[in-house]
Amino acid sequence: MLSLESAELTAVDARLLAQTYAAAHCPRVDRAAVALVVAELLANAERHTAGSWRLVVSHSTRLLSIAVHDLGRLLPLPGKVAFDGTGQFGLRIIRGLSDHFSVHSGPTGKTVTAQWHLATL
Repeated sequence: MLSLESAELTAVDARLLAQTYAAAHCPRVDRAAVALVVAELLANAERHTAGSWRLVVSHSTRLLSIAVHDLGRLLPLPGKVAFDGTGQFGLRIIRGLSDHFSVHSGPTGKTVTAQWHLATL
């Protein structure tokens, strides 16, 4: 398991470490997809919440899981796609590149998780 805090490093460094972890432990997973999903999860955490984030990358024999916890309480919702630079592509990208996407809200914020089923790769 890899656990990283925003106070320790930048989102760019976290993305590279998550990509390296996936390559080492789940070599059949598309590393570029992992990097893009991590980038989108962290960008959303930084853009839509105040405070810190925690990235946890873990795996089992059947699953690669990438979770980002932040202090925000609002659940992410896909917005209307805009081609003017304001985005709204992040959740669509995450859902399109991963096999499973979930959001869990609690008293300390929310956790957004993307997962890949390793048996199908």
